[in-house]
Amino acid sequence: MTESQKSLQDNSKILPKWCKILILALPVFVSFFQVRVLDNDFFFLHATGEYIVNHGMPFTDMLSMHVSMKLVVQQWLSCVIFYVCYKPLGEYGIIILLYLVNVIIILLTYRFLSLITKNEIISASLTAMTNIMIFDGFMVTRPQIFTYAVLLAEVCFLEQYVQSGKVKHLIAIPVLSLLMINLHAAMWPMFLVLMLPYLISAIPIHYKSLKHEPTGDIITMSAVFVVCAVVGLINPYGVENMIYLFKSYGKNGLDAIAEMKPTSLAAVEGKIFFSVLAGILIIAFIIKIKRFPMRFLLLFAGTMVLGFLQIKGIPYSLLFGVPAFAYLIKDFDNSNLSKLFSVVKKKRTKIIVIIFLCSALLFFCKERLLTTLDIRKSVMTHYDSLYGAVKKLKETDKQVMLYTNFNDGQFFEFYGFHPYIDGRAEVFLQKNNNEYDYFGEYLMVSNCMIYYKDFIDCYRFNYLVIDRGIDNYLYASLIYDEDYEIVYESTDSDVVLFAKK
Repeated sequence: MTESQKSLQDNSKILPKWCKILILALPVFVSFFQVRVLDNDFFFLHATGEYIVNHGMPFTDMLSMHVSMKLVVQQWLSCVIFYVCYKPLGEYGIIILLYLVNVIIILLTYRFLSLITKNEIISASLTAMTNIMIFDGFMVTRPQIFTYAVLLAEVCFLEQYVQSGKVKHLIAIPVLSLLMINLHAAMWPMFLVLMLPYLISAIPIHYKSLKHEPTGDIITMSAVFVVCAVVGLINPYGVENMIYLFKSYGKNGLDAIAEMKPTSLAAVEGKIFFSVLAGILIIAFIIKIKRFPMRFLLLFAGTMVLGFLQIKGIPYSLLFGVPAFAYLIKDFDNSNLSKLFSVVKKKRTKIIVIIFLCSALLFFCKERLLTTLDIRKSVMTHYDSLYGAVKKLKETDKQVMLYTNFNDGQFFEFYGFHPYIDGRAEVFLQKNNNEYDYFGEYLMVSNCMIYYKDFIDCYRFNYLVIDRGIDNYLYASLIYDEDYEIVYESTDSDVVLFAKK
């Protein structure tokens, strides 16, 4: 028996199996007290999946009014999965899918942490904490849920190879690359990036606090990296899918989207990220500094930078950066915990501890339930208002030339209309669609940089769905325009439907 196996066995005695199961089940239990609602992006994902199932892969846009616009459906397989799950069970099918993927992510997180720390207490506890934080803001009905699962599976196989030296653990890596390029091509480069710490650490390096451990053969690792890159070509759009990330980000206005903004304390997700980072720094200051393996140093530093740069990078810092840091606390002395468990075993103490923990958990879950109920009510009220506009549009026998804003366009696409723009921001960038920068034009209209009449006349809109809270300029202009009238106005939200007289 190796030293690491003996350590893991000793920790298993401290943490009973039933206790481990309860800790790992905690994120799932807590998540049931979060009232779910279909993410706004789901509507265009479903509409795309429906089109692919019925008509095959599209290469020009089939959702918006810009039918000649070049299209790359970088998450086509995710779209099909969402459509197939939604068709028989509706919203419940999507929520069930979400929970199934969440369970897979929990198990993979635990596996990754166990491989790194060989400490069941640390592995189970960090798995529960990170997944509770992730589910609240990032486990939504988008392709990113599959991304988290695939990337976690990747690092698990890589870590198994490093520790065992058996090449068989690398066989699944190209298969995962194939899944990633078709499930969520925009994040496929991240698949290769996560291989780099393991590839670099295979090079013999020894410098002060950087520790080199056997990480397999550099030639084998390089060959797997090349194979994964080549496998990326196996998708309906070829190289276009592989470079989609680089064509979709940069100085193009997408930083106006909340999740693309740099992480700050203004957002709840930012508070979580900086709290975790502060905790890590405190622990690093307290514990005795030790030599840090190169792969974990790179994995921790890289994912933390991602968390700083964008809100959408936070889950990667939690899922990969926190486990990498856990290497430093893997030798945590469990003797004090053994004494604690022995005290808790006393009947009276056990009852008090159970009552306290259950009360705290139920209070947390109750607050979470009430908060998310209010959020769901607000979202569903907006959806109901939009559906009122949909019903009004269905009454007309004229061709509908429809304006909607960035947030609402996909809802109308779900019901078969073809609006000016929708939530697929990168699709409306000129360098992706090879036609025109519609997203930039939309931002200019929103910021009063284009005269509303010129904009409306250009696209000959005969219907405009206006959100008074977002489309302030258009609403303020149309309300006094004698050529347009209000044919529908929600009493519960800011949704207004203007029609040309």
